[in-house]
Amino acid sequence: MKQLLRYFLVILLWIAAVVLWAAGVTFWVFVAIATLHAAELLIIGFRTGREYGVPAVRSIILCLLFGYVWWLPIRKTMKSEDFTAADFIEDGEEPWREQVNA
Repeated sequence: MKQLLRYFLVILLWIAAVVLWAAGVTFWVFVAIATLHAAELLIIGFRTGREYGVPAVRSIILCLLFGYVWWLPIRKTMKSEDFTAADFIEDGEEPWREQVNA
């Protein structure tokens, strides 16, 4: 529920920024949000999505739209799991499958 509320607040912030820009009051709020989210995408968001198996296009869209509200919970989930990069190496060995000898 908390995460959903955070998404909602970010959407409200985007709407406020667009309304302020459209009303001619200021466009700096929109530029600041877009710049921060683009920086997050380049610095950590895209890499986090790729490491967690999120498709590239989805990572880009979600990071540009929600910023750290999207990637921070994913990073916390990754740290709480005890998987390492070695767990995802394709070496041809699959010990969980039964070997059928014909």
